Amino acid sequence: MKKFIKKMPKVELHMHVEGSMEAETLWELAHHNDYKIGYNNIDELKAAYKFNNLTEFIDMYMLGTRVIKSEQDLYDVCMTYFKKCVEQNIQHTEIHSDIRTYVDYGYPPEFVINALHSAFIDAKRLYGITGGFMPCFIRHLGNDVAQQDLELMLPFKDKILAIGLSAIEVGYPPSLFKDTFAKVRDAGIHVIAHAGEEAPADYIWSAIKDIKVERIDHGIRCLDDERLVEYLVETQLPLTVCPQSNVALKIFKDMSQHTLPIMLDKGLNVSIHSDDPAHFNAYLTENMLSIVENTAVTKAGIIQMAKNAINGSFANSERKKELLLNLNNYCNN
Repeated sequence: MKKFIKKMPKVELHMHVEGSMEAETLWELAHHNDYKIGYNNIDELKAAYKFNNLTEFIDMYMLGTRVIKSEQDLYDVCMTYFKKCVEQNIQHTEIHSDIRTYVDYGYPPEFVINALHSAFIDAKRLYGITGGFMPCFIRHLGNDVAQQDLELMLPFKDKILAIGLSAIEVGYPPSLFKDTFAKVRDAGIHVIAHAGEEAPADYIWSAIKDIKVERIDHGIRCLDDERLVEYLVETQLPLTVCPQSNVALKIFKDMSQHTLPIMLDKGLNVSIHSDDPAHFNAYLTENMLSIVENTAVTKAGIIQMAKNAINGSFANSERKKELLLNLNNYCNN
């Protein structure tokens, strides 16, 4: 199984680019940009990557954004992730970031958009990797800031694959952003949202009804609502689940308690992703391996979720056919 999963063609739909920044990269960027990070050596920084709570994780994530001082820096971080994709045979990836953090640092919105768009162009040219960039509104900053962010992004909409909703979930249901996401849809941009990670199933309903998402990031709390589960099975709305992230952030005590096998057995359209792979010490392959090694998920389940990821992606129909063919050929050999 280990060899099978390592070499299997994969698709990733839920990964925050700053969350792919390994301690070594953070250290190098801090020194290159003369930014003081408060750690005396790389070993101290690596030790700080072992989080005890959500606050420590957020602090480290934000530190990663602060050492990025140019489009080239962000481009390089993204290209390092693409090299990891080559190692793990990730053939299509759709990645998150936000523009607000960098706008608040004083950079123009195209700082993020151009850096990541350029990285995707080069990933396709160098590695054959397809995908796109999905900025997120930071939900705890409120709808007024989200509207401002949308206005900043609309001139670059051809470089944006989807727009999502992320960050602190509890207290900030998708309904607060209903009018802004209506404008996103009117602009012809795909809509996604983090929902049902820490907040209850009602937040998933809100994402569906109020902002009309095409995909839910996380969604694990859906099991608390039988009617929601029935709806999700019937519509096959994709759920991008991040197992190692869920354990690292104490949503589950350990991987053996993860509800992904139950979600899969119920016929939900679930797939596995890495969220913040450097911070949780698990890229896509490691997330898949951890689920297989610690739960009842079988090889057939892994293959089904790999297919779900392809079908749940925003790749065009021809690319989806190609990705499915690659997967089927691999599994049948």
